[in-house]
Amino acid sequence: MGKRLLTSFPKLNCLNNNSGQFAIEAVLIMTVLVSAFVFGTSQLRESKALARLISSPWVNVVGMIECGEWKPVKQACQDHPGQRERAVSFDPRR
Repeated sequence: MGKRLLTSFPKLNCLNNNSGQFAIEAVLIMTVLVSAFVFGTSQLRESKALARLISSPWVNVVGMIECGEWKPVKQACQDHPGQRERAVSFDPRR
């Protein structure tokens, strides 16, 4: 009689119903990606990593633009060949 009671229930096919699973997974993946993007951009803004990435090499670029040396501006202008004493000399030994 116990076997009859267990087999008398209709089979439940709730686990075989996959309609909408793709939509749910797509929404979950988009939620994770948007959350990671928002978190990443807020961290970049707070740490000003992009500003440091651009401004650090710019110090040497300005020295090259103004004085022709890959150094900071003050040092580059001092090391520029036009600042040396023999720059105007016609005698190469001087």
